[in-house]
Amino acid sequence: MTDSLQRDTIRASLVNEIQTANMSDLPCFLDLEFSSPDEGQFPIAIAWSLPDGSIKAVMVCPDDDWEPWDNTEAELDLQFYLDQGVSGPDIIREINEDLSGQTVFIDGLDEDEAMLELLFETYDNSPDFELASLTDLIRDIGLEELILRRQDIANHQGLDLSNAEDTVRANLFLAVETTARP
Repeated sequence: MTDSLQRDTIRASLVNEIQTANMSDLPCFLDLEFSSPDEGQFPIAIAWSLPDGSIKAVMVCPDDDWEPWDNTEAELDLQFYLDQGVSGPDIIREINEDLSGQTVFIDGLDEDEAMLELLFETYDNSPDFELASLTDLIRDIGLEELILRRQDIANHQGLDLSNAEDTVRANLFLAVETTARP
């Protein structure tokens, strides 16, 4: 089987698995993108999935308290996020409505938890959901193997894991793949 045909077969299989899965059983995932890898970073985008498998993603309008002009990578168009981003209170309201009472999984590889905490603390709020590691969801496979499998899924699906929405999508595929296959 050619690589291209094999990728198409895997892609069709995973898409079919997500579409035919019991939608109420899909885990929720969350991922964030940051302004820089340095101290002082702040969230610039957030994506999360719902129990039905749908994904929401928004750009974050930086708060003045985050000193955005001083804590942004040079190639990031900060003005774009200031103009097009959604306010922190609006994001908090929507994410809490969507994920209330859920356990929401993160990969634990970067600063997702810290950035989510910064978002909520800036606006004197707290999540109505619980965060847990991907390894709490998929216990029989080590984190390194999970990350390799997710990278393979991303490659096959044409997903960019530096994009929060694509990371959430890859995590959904990973959850379906690891629970549907031995």
